[in-house]
Amino acid sequence: MPDRPILVVTDLDGTLWNNDLECHAATREAVAELQRRDDVVLIAATGRRHNSAKRAFDRNDVSMPAVLLNGAIGFDFTNGEKFHEISFGNAELRHVLGVLAEHGIGPVAYLADHRAVAVEAVTTSVRHLETLEGDLVWWQVGELAERHDVLGLAMLGIELAAVEHAMHELHDHSGSETMGFSDHLYPPFSLMIAPPSITKQRGIDAYCAARGIEPSVVVAVGDAGNDVPMLEAADVGVVVAGAVEQVRRHADHEIAPPSDGGWAMVVEIVDAL
Repeated sequence: MPDRPILVVTDLDGTLWNNDLECHAATREAVAELQRRDDVVLIAATGRRHNSAKRAFDRNDVSMPAVLLNGAIGFDFTNGEKFHEISFGNAELRHVLGVLAEHGIGPVAYLADHRAVAVEAVTTSVRHLETLEGDLVWWQVGELAERHDVLGLAMLGIELAAVEHAMHELHDHSGSETMGFSDHLYPPFSLMIAPPSITKQRGIDAYCAARGIEPSVVVAVGDAGNDVPMLEAADVGVVVAGAVEQVRRHADHEIAPPSDGGWAMVVEIVDAL
């Protein structure tokens, strides 16, 4: 591998594959092409947790290193190595849970051991709970508040009004990173809360540090609000058609939706660098 390869970072849902988790044949071929190249490093950056990302990768016969839970953990699915992990401090977690409780909100918590914890009066969609499958356990909020291995909190497929006030309150607190966004996979809206300063970009930086990579160029591919930090930091921003304005403003290139195999154009973009 060259001393300074091109780094390509891609979102998954709505970018690499569609809402049915189907990766177009042209996209799979493009992924394989970039992975064959010595001068390109390809990684994923997603809000997905470990087990759900693995199932989707396996379904599409694709594998790569991945920044998970919007940057809280990093796992290389090609060799089984974890390269990054940051959990909530206990005081930070207690504060966030307290704010959510004051607004009548119960989150799903993602743990470092890949379990997902739902609390009483959970504020998330039935579909979200169903996708957690055998990883889901139910606890009291007090049990969750004592943990030191919580990587993130999620409320997916809800109405903005259900979490808006709590979201704004948490935005003003330095003890967490709050990401609210229109969600095409779990419509209409989702809220994810990470440990402080956690974004996809921080996970990307952790991967480069762990592997000793100093990219010559960074190409970021995304479609949603949680992709904005990595699109801002990239040298080349590639955005899926139909993305919201806050994402589109970072687009140097626009690609077709995943159902049309738009991601295949990333190879052409890399070739033009």
